[in-house]
Amino acid sequence: MLNYLLEMVQEFYINANSTLPYLRMELIRDGRHDFHKIYEALQDADVTFTMRDSETDILKISNAPADVLLDEDSGCEERYILQYKWQERDTKKKGIFEGCFTIKFRGDVAIEKETLIVPIQEKLLIYVV
Repeated sequence: MLNYLLEMVQEFYINANSTLPYLRMELIRDGRHDFHKIYEALQDADVTFTMRDSETDILKISNAPADVLLDEDSGCEERYILQYKWQERDTKKKGIFEGCFTIKFRGDVAIEKETLIVPIQEKLLIYVV
C-alpha cells in the first residue's frame, strides 16, 4: 500500500501596488485541551510576518511586525486572528510568494514551544497579480 502526503495550501490574492485587503489568518483549534494557554500567551507575544519569492527563494519581507486581533465575529468563544498590513513596497513585484507568521511567546504562560510558525501543516501562497 502506498502512502501519499497531501500538502494543503491556503491561497491569498492581492493586486500589485495595493495595500488592501490585509492578510488575515485565523488560529484554528487543534482539538487539544490546552488551546486556552496559547490564546492567553498570544496577548503577550511578538508576532512577525515573513514572505519569500517562491521562484527565487529571495526574502521580500523579513520579520515585519504583525498584529494579533480578537475575532469580533467569534460569538461567545474567544478566537484570535493574525494580521499583516501590507506596505506599498511589499506588492510592487507580481508573482507567487510563500508567507508565514512567526509567534514568539514570552511571559509567564507555560506552553510547549517558545516559537510557533503559522501555518503549521500547510503552505500560505500569496499571489500578487
